[in-house]
Amino acid sequence: MTGDWKTRSFWLEHKDYEPARRLDGDEVTDVVIVGGGYTGLWSAICLKDADPAIDVTVLEQKVVGYGASGRNGGFAMTMVGRNIHQLRKMVGSGQAKATYWAMHDAISEIEEFARAENIDADIWRSGNLTVSNGPEQDVRIRQDVEAADRLGIPIEFLDPAQVQEYARSETFRIGHFEEQALILDPAALARGLADAARRRGVKIREFTPVDSVETIGGLRVEARTPFGTVHADRAVIATNAYAQAIPELRRFIFTIYAYISLTEPLTAEQWERIGWQSKCGIEDKRIMVHFSRPTADGRILWGGRDAPFMPGGPNQRHDRNQQLFDRLEETFRWTFPYLDDVRMDRGWAGPVCGTVDSIASVNWMKGQRILYALGYAGHGVGPSRLIGKIVRDMLLTGGTDLTELPFVTKRPVPMPPGNVLRRAVLDTAHNVLISVDEHPERADRGLGKLALKILQ
Repeated sequence: MTGDWKTRSFWLEHKDYEPARRLDGDEVTDVVIVGGGYTGLWSAICLKDADPAIDVTVLEQKVVGYGASGRNGGFAMTMVGRNIHQLRKMVGSGQAKATYWAMHDAISEIEEFARAENIDADIWRSGNLTVSNGPEQDVRIRQDVEAADRLGIPIEFLDPAQVQEYARSETFRIGHFEEQALILDPAALARGLADAARRRGVKIREFTPVDSVETIGGLRVEARTPFGTVHADRAVIATNAYAQAIPELRRFIFTIYAYISLTEPLTAEQWERIGWQSKCGIEDKRIMVHFSRPTADGRILWGGRDAPFMPGGPNQRHDRNQQLFDRLEETFRWTFPYLDDVRMDRGWAGPVCGTVDSIASVNWMKGQRILYALGYAGHGVGPSRLIGKIVRDMLLTGGTDLTELPFVTKRPVPMPPGNVLRRAVLDTAHNVLISVDEHPERADRGLGKLALKILQ
C-alpha cells in the first residue's frame, strides 16, 4: 500500500511518518482539496481558521508532501517570478511592491505558525545570499538591487569582500543579501501542516488518487476516486505539476525536474575551510540557478543547474539520473575545491510545475465551483502560504486586497498548442539557456541574445 514513497528524497526518508487511511466509500464535505502538498494544506488550514464550521477534505494520491513539497531544497523566500527586477517589469512597481510585502508577511507567518503548532521542521531564519559567478551575473545582481531600491525593499548589495564573509569561494564575485528568508526541512513542514489541519477537523485521505473532478449541474462538484466519491460544494485543484493531466490547465503549465545532491555530514574543520558559519541559503545568478544550503545534521545540499523539460509530466523514472548528479557534483567541486575530501552521499529529483513567467496562478475553472492554485516554478515553499490565504478569500469572501495580487489578476501565459510543437519550443529554450549559462560569450548570438532579452 505504501509503495516506495520514502525513497523519493532524503527529507521523506530521514524522519518517521505514519500515513493516514485512504478514502473508504463516499463522503460529503463543503470543500474538497485535491493535493496534499503545501498549497492544499495551507488552504485547508486557512479555511478552517476563518470558518471553523466549514467541512474540508484533502485527497492525496500518495502521502502528504510526496511531490515537490517533500523534495525541494527547503528555501522559504520572498521570491515571486524569476527575481524582483523581472517582477517589476512584468506587473509594474505598485503590484511588485504589494506582492513583495505580502510575501514578506508570509515568510514570518510560516515561522510563527510552526512555533505555535510545535512543528519540528528544523526551521532556521537564515537569510538568503545571492551571488554572481561571472560578469554577466554581475549585471543581474545590480538589476535586482536597483529594483529593490526603487521599491523600498530591504535587499543589501554586497561587494566581493562582504560576500566572502558569508561563505568563501573563489567563484563568488558580488552579491546581495535578504534577511527575510528561512531554510527548513520541507517534508517535516508538510507533515506538521497535515497534523495542524487534522487538529482543526480537516479530513486527510492519503493513498487516494483522484480520477476526475466534475461539476454536477453547476451546483456541486464530485471528486471521483477508485475508493469512493467525495461530494462537495466547491473543489480546489492543488496538485501543481500533477495538474498536467488536466487539459484546461496543461495549456499554461509544463513539467521540469529539479535535481539535488547531498553531501555526507561535514566536520567542524571542513565547515571552517569555507567560512560558511552563518549557515545562510545561497543561490547564484545563472539563468538555470544553483542553490545550496546546510542541513540540520551538517550536510550541504547542492541543487539546480539542468532542470530538463519532461513532456509526459511527473514520472518517478525521472527521479534518478546519474549523469545529472555528476554534473551537479562537477559544479560543487568547482565552487568549493577546498572540500575535495567531502563525499556526495545521495541525490534525488522532483517535478516542478513550470510557467512561462514563473508566477503562480489562482483562478476559477468550469464556472465558480472548481478553483485551481499552482505553478510556482520551483519556488513554492514561501508563496504557498500566501496562496492558501488567497484560496480562502476567493472561496469565502470573493475578493480582498490579496486577490488583487498578480497571482489572480495576471493571466497565465499560454504554451504552444500540441505536444510536438510544445516539446520543440521547450527543448530548444532549455538548450539555449544551458548554453548561455555555461558559455556566456554566446549570449550575444542568435537565440542566446533573444533569450536574455526576454529574461532581462
